[in-house]
Amino acid sequence: MPKLIFEGPLISFFGKCVEIKKDGSIIDLLMDIDKAGILIDKSMRIKPGIIILLNGKDTRLLDKSLVNTRVLSETDEVTFIPVNHGG
Repeated sequence: MPKLIFEGPLISFFGKCVEIKKDGSIIDLLMDIDKAGILIDKSMRIKPGIIILLNGKDTRLLDKSLVNTRVLSETDEVTFIPVNHGG
């Protein structure tokens, strides 16, 4: 089962770790748990300000379509880190 790990204020919405019992891409799995639209916008894209790590690697440095197309394996771990702004 892929694990989705949430950091910072995202923990209050999703909990620290969610294990998903179905196959799908990162976006597919998020659509199942993000009913309030905290991470996904109306066009089914990850909202700005969220860093996504797949097995410890920043998805921005990997193939851009990875978030929408790669089906996660049972051992995959996806971490969502919000970029907090303020002063």
